[in-house]
Amino acid sequence: MAKVKYYAKENSTIGTHSFYAVPIPNGTLTFDELLDEAMDGKSVEPSIAKACVTEFMKAVKRNVLKGFRCQLGDNFLTVYPNIQLSVKDTEDPETHAPIVATAEMLNAANGKSRLGCTVAAKFSRQFSDEVSWMKVDPQAAAAASGEEDITEGGDNQGGAGGNTPGGELEG
Repeated sequence: MAKVKYYAKENSTIGTHSFYAVPIPNGTLTFDELLDEAMDGKSVEPSIAKACVTEFMKAVKRNVLKGFRCQLGDNFLTVYPNIQLSVKDTEDPETHAPIVATAEMLNAANGKSRLGCTVAAKFSRQFSDEVSWMKVDPQAAAAASGEEDITEGGDNQGGAGGNTPGGELEG
């Protein structure tokens, strides 16, 4: 069973006595390293596989930009367009009269475009069945990881099958 290290970190933004687990990365594998591993002993050269995956990701990017949800493998990941945009009740700064938020106040120009990603529940359950966690000392963890969180968004505490904002697709 695979072992992933983690340490406990206090969530000081909401007060004392609140802690969460932070996975410690073992490093980052490059696209080329993963292709070499995936193609080891196969009849497809890594360079050919890279060209195929690169073209596949270009198609994903084009279609996400058109508003489609795109699957990256069967029962694995789905990427989709997402927007971070909300309005709430406020107060007029001069008159202090309440300003009630309405749907008409939403304007995409004021939002932040994101690329969303959902992990398939089946894959998440499989991961859960195959992983083992080992708690380590926070000081040792900081030295080993350079205070990097394994999750891309930093202190992201998303659960299985949850939406995790990611970076932009390169093309």
